[in-house]
Amino acid sequence: MIEEKVSVIIAVYNTERYLEKCLDSVMSQDYENIELVLVDDGSTDKSLEIMEGYRNRYPDRITVLRKENGGQASARNLALGKITGTYLTFMDSDDYIDPDYIRTLVTAAVENGSDAVISGQYKVTSEGVVKDTISYKVSGGRSPQRRLNIAGKLYRTDYIREHNITFPEGKLYEDNSFNLLALFLSPKILVLPYEGYYQVIREGSTTAKLIDCSKLPFDNWEYCIRTVKESGICGVDMELFDFTVISFFTYFLMVRNKKREYLPNEKKNSIDNALEISDRFEKMTNVFFDKFRQNRYIRLFRNSELPLKQKLGVRVFYSFASKNKLRNFVRLFYKV
Repeated sequence: MIEEKVSVIIAVYNTERYLEKCLDSVMSQDYENIELVLVDDGSTDKSLEIMEGYRNRYPDRITVLRKENGGQASARNLALGKITGTYLTFMDSDDYIDPDYIRTLVTAAVENGSDAVISGQYKVTSEGVVKDTISYKVSGGRSPQRRLNIAGKLYRTDYIREHNITFPEGKLYEDNSFNLLALFLSPKILVLPYEGYYQVIREGSTTAKLIDCSKLPFDNWEYCIRTVKESGICGVDMELFDFTVISFFTYFLMVRNKKREYLPNEKKNSIDNALEISDRFEKMTNVFFDKFRQNRYIRLFRNSELPLKQKLGVRVFYSFASKNKLRNFVRLFYKV
């Protein structure tokens, strides 16, 4: 019987409307050895009151930390220093999970000796309507698919601490930095064909807002790339890492920055914003990925687990970036 403690970390800022459903989903898990660490990031609504109410109901299982508003990254980093679980997982405070979510992930981690476990997720509206399902095509616990958000993932705590993996503070899209390291500094990464995490798509969330370049952790992304490239850890699939990074660049520039997924797009980012992002991505591409044309994951008729659309997008991105002509492509693409 699996009995390892799992720490659930939730950073909270003004999500009173969604918070109770989130916390109820954690406290109703069919796996009991859970500690829930909540970090109030200077909320001005009733979020702290709700958290303290749950702590009073579950004093042995819930810890509430308080700090001045400094962003989700700093709140999560604070919690990372306080947890006591053998494994850890993150949730956003407006999301929720199925009752078997923790048990499924921790059981797989223990049985396979994994440093991290990846599973799928649902994208849902505030009313619970499923807008998209993110699933993984898995063979023997492996898949070339990678998503760099925190949804659907569990990590061995000592592994995260050994590599000093944290979130870049004062920036947005900090999940990507964390997972560029956490999913590629060990060969013991397990992928599950399971979905039990529900990410709520709503107005006001980070992913619903237009991107502000000044809030993007470009330097930290470069640090993560360099760290993995220089790690020399035996068994890590470096071609998969390269493909994941270039896929991330492609998606971020050609999809995420161009439109608000799953929400109305009455406002669009300026072309200047897109050009600044493309310049930074192009520079990193040419510094770190000069041999990417030989990468086996971009072969159109192999690795069928990867969507053909993704491979085509990556090939187009790299073709222009490697020739220092990404700006030209972006100007045309953003007119469409």
